[in-house]
Amino acid sequence: MRIDRLYAELTSLFTAAGIECADYDAALLIEECAGITRSERLLHGERELPPEIDAAVRRLAERRIAREPLQYLIGKSYFMDLELAVTPAVLIPRPETELLVEWAIRNLPPNGKMADIGTGSGAIALAVAYERKDAVVTAVDISPEALSVAAANREKYSLAVRLLRSDLFSALKGETFDLVTANLPYVAEEEYRTLEPEVRCHEPKLALTAPEAGFALIRESVRQLPEFLNPGGSAIWELDPAQAQKLADLLKTNGFKTVTILEDYTHRARFVCAQI
Repeated sequence: MRIDRLYAELTSLFTAAGIECADYDAALLIEECAGITRSERLLHGERELPPEIDAAVRRLAERRIAREPLQYLIGKSYFMDLELAVTPAVLIPRPETELLVEWAIRNLPPNGKMADIGTGSGAIALAVAYERKDAVVTAVDISPEALSVAAANREKYSLAVRLLRSDLFSALKGETFDLVTANLPYVAEEEYRTLEPEVRCHEPKLALTAPEAGFALIRESVRQLPEFLNPGGSAIWELDPAQAQKLADLLKTNGFKTVTILEDYTHRARFVCAQI
């Protein structure tokens, strides 16, 4: 089938299936399977796809219609300037998390030490290390499967990021850092049951939900954090906007200063940063 006609067909099918970005998903699926760029797809839409590529696109399209995430289908996700491998062992990096990375890059001192807690695919840690070659970056996760994905991404870019299996800070005893980043599970069980099928049925629940209406791990990270921060050190969390003020208040009562709530692209309170 012609590229442009296949694109139109998939866009229609994805729209009917309730997929929000149907046109984007259709385009990316074709481009990835055919090994072409967006410009090539637009300029040469009249070209016929080889039958084997057409068939491959349609097989993946059926899975996408069943609401399997596009990133798992193609095995990769684009984050900052990185092309990261992703599997169902890790969350798919979200665009808003790039704002956390940008903040970290600005606030990590020269030759500073950073710890990324709950690293998943390694997106935050690797993006910082990629932009800040002077940084000394450690990334931890409780999931061995997630760490395997992060290790593959680290090797792809030859970045000197240390990866450790750790329950929050448990593997970092005796170490201190200038900056800690944390994108921990923050979804309440009740909310989890209402999430889109892509998230609820395919992304790892371990990386999404936490007790105390999603706040338990964030609370525990605040309790442990002072032991691992250098004087003047900073930390930043990504979380549910409904939790932002709760975390800000908790940080203030635990002796942190300069507590700030930052917004995401949609002007929701998505991040809380603080200095000890």
